Amino acid sequence: MRLPPGPGAPALWQTVAWMMRPTAFLQRLHARFGDPVTIRTFWTEEPMVLFSHPTAVREIFRLDPEVAPAGQSWEFLRPFAGPHSILVLDGPDHLRERRLLAAPFHGESMRALAPTVAELAQRELASWSGRVVALERMRQLTLEIILRAVLGAREEAERERVRQAVEQTLAVVRSPAQILAMVLIRRDLGPRSPWGRFRVAVERGDAVLLDLIARRRAEPGGGSILSSLLGQRDGDGNPPSDQRVRDQLVALLVGGHDSTAAALAWAFERLARHPAVQARLREGDPSYLDAVVREVLRVRPPLTIAPRRLLASARIGGWTLPASIQVAACLWLAMRREDLWAQAGAFRPERWLEGPSPPDPLAWIPFGGGVRRCAGATFAEMEMREVLRAAAGLELRPTRPEGERARRSMLVVVPDRGAEVIVLRASRRRRLPR
Repeated sequence: MRLPPGPGAPALWQTVAWMMRPTAFLQRLHARFGDPVTIRTFWTEEPMVLFSHPTAVREIFRLDPEVAPAGQSWEFLRPFAGPHSILVLDGPDHLRERRLLAAPFHGESMRALAPTVAELAQRELASWSGRVVALERMRQLTLEIILRAVLGAREEAERERVRQAVEQTLAVVRSPAQILAMVLIRRDLGPRSPWGRFRVAVERGDAVLLDLIARRRAEPGGGSILSSLLGQRDGDGNPPSDQRVRDQLVALLVGGHDSTAAALAWAFERLARHPAVQARLREGDPSYLDAVVREVLRVRPPLTIAPRRLLASARIGGWTLPASIQVAACLWLAMRREDLWAQAGAFRPERWLEGPSPPDPLAWIPFGGGVRRCAGATFAEMEMREVLRAAAGLELRPTRPEGERARRSMLVVVPDRGAEVIVLRASRRRRLPR
């Protein structure tokens, strides 16, 4: 079967572009080939067809996991994510693990955790002055939030052990060169090889996480998400195993740490270049705060694609596609379509207050969609609201007038200079009402 058009450049060139300048690569593809487009990279062994129109996105999200398992697209994460992770499972197994994660993320739990997030955000932002690299500070903050709200680490010594283990593991895969080496060399060739270094870091991190899980079992309660996970029971009344809990905690670490830190870094990068948006945030309108969060996630989503691997032929977006290829909803392109969004590339939070937005529910998909939608989306949005609420009193300016380009860090897209901002002054802080 014929695939949609795409670049004829070698797969290695496309891989480097996909890793080093992902959004510029996608923009060039869309301008030249339209929608859909086929790319060939070493990220997956098969060609990948990217779709961005809401109709095609809807068809992808509705594909039967027996025909298009999403977990197989993330199989390379299994050594890190673990065999029970919602990232690599499909069908009933995926739904079972998703149910395990559902309880800690309902509205009441999020409201209970919001004051902790707000307190940590205020403490972090109170120290900002002069030049700040927001990405690094947001990584520190989101990890601290995970340590306290997700893992329930009560003592500083305990938090420091987990902090070091997480940072040492993620540091291995944040370098674009390291990620590229792991994509090109997919085998563990010993402790000095790219995958070998990663394996050693994961094993060290696992020892710390499993010890923390054992401590929480021995001391139940505390109101953390980990405590809630340990309190779940299956149909036979049995609690989840340590390995199951570990695997879901790793998924939360990936999503709640790097992804949310990237989104917040982009928020500061955009706010620094839009003083009028900062001024309106200071007015204290909760609806406008929500609009800012949604607009940041639209114009600078941390993730770029939601892929599926076809095991049988399928018809998507008017194309009949063969088995053994990858298809993906391109989140970044879907939220940048000029036919759906007025001034699609512009950062305009007011668009969410002026009319029917989004124009189609599947035109705004920063967390994916269908049964694979990010389980921690509610937590991530709550974090962003509380951090930006605490930042309303800061006056931000960019270090350079031009916006920062995007680069890849592990699975997420981050500002290439780390979202450098200048905090000129900290005016009287105002807590925006909830």
